[in-house]
Amino acid sequence: MKKIYVIILSVIFISACTSSRKYLQSGNYDAAIHKSVKKLMKNNNKTEEIEVLKKAFELANQKDNDAINSLRFSGQPDIWEAVFKHYDIMHSRQEVVERLPQQVLTKIGLVHVDYNQMRAEAKRKAAEFLYAHAQDLLKSNNRQDGRKAYDELVRLNNFYPNYPNVRELTDEALLIGTNNVLFRIQNQSRQVMPQDFENELLKITLKNLNQRWLNFDTKENKNAYYDFKIFLNLKAIDVSPEQVKEIHTEETKKIRDGDKYVLDNKGNVKKDSLGNDMKVPNYVDIKCSVEETRLEKSAIVSGTIDFYDNRSGQLIKTFPITAQKTFLFRYAKAYGNSQALSEETKKMIGLKPIPFPSNLQMIYDTNDDLKKFTLDIITQNRSLLTN
Repeated sequence: MKKIYVIILSVIFISACTSSRKYLQSGNYDAAIHKSVKKLMKNNNKTEEIEVLKKAFELANQKDNDAINSLRFSGQPDIWEAVFKHYDIMHSRQEVVERLPQQVLTKIGLVHVDYNQMRAEAKRKAAEFLYAHAQDLLKSNNRQDGRKAYDELVRLNNFYPNYPNVRELTDEALLIGTNNVLFRIQNQSRQVMPQDFENELLKITLKNLNQRWLNFDTKENKNAYYDFKIFLNLKAIDVSPEQVKEIHTEETKKIRDGDKYVLDNKGNVKKDSLGNDMKVPNYVDIKCSVEETRLEKSAIVSGTIDFYDNRSGQLIKTFPITAQKTFLFRYAKAYGNSQALSEETKKMIGLKPIPFPSNLQMIYDTNDDLKKFTLDIITQNRSLLTN
């Protein structure tokens, strides 16, 4: 087990400028010990630091011993984890101080204490309690008790990684403590759905949302009890009529058409400094008529995502969901100077019309968006399923 005293030391570094005596006066005994040990490692003749170390070490151990005695006096069976932690702290504290030269240890009157047997006893009794209590909790078959049992078995495993039967009990605790969620699809639209539409929707990757105490299924397990159910209710499916639109436009562009002479106010050609005729680029406007045809069709599937508590039969929350798929194909003919056309228009020239997709295909193509939106809603609201 990771030693608690190491954690204490890491926190102490934050206040490196505070003196050991101030730590002692404020009751922060371990910080005072650390500060004094650090200074005495450099100079073991500092009388003041020896005095602070002696006092802080005595008071710190007294505080832990008092806590242990109080725990033992309570007579409660669940005290042994706390008892072990106190012994572990004293053991680690002693190790820190014992790094000092023997002459310093003699001056502070340190008497070595073998904490190993005391730690071992507390560790054994803590493990025995955790094991027995976890078993009792599992007998209730209660969700929250299963989670408590799991936590206790994890702590037991930290004490003894190979404790008998712990793995099996941990698996049982996970099973009892986990909320199972079943995802279902309901078509309430009174519309015919494409073949395999539901099967494709059920390929949604909800398993990626699994976490401790939460499991999602898209196929019902007859041996599992489902605490929650999530329904994707498809309530309306609309497919627009096939639309053919013709759009007539004209595109223009200014292009260079050779050069032209630069004339003065009298109509004569201007000369440059070398006596040559002056010329500038000559630009002309060109245009091209475009006859564009647009084939358009769209499908909209809408409904709700409903979260139900299967234990009470109550609706927890509902979320609207809509997915739309649009078919758009454009082709065009050009009349005039094709150099005037934009790159977008050029791509449409010469294309041939294609058939409209069927209504069923349009509906089927909304599948990807429905899965994405459904996954987003469930991901953002997993907290509804954890109690």
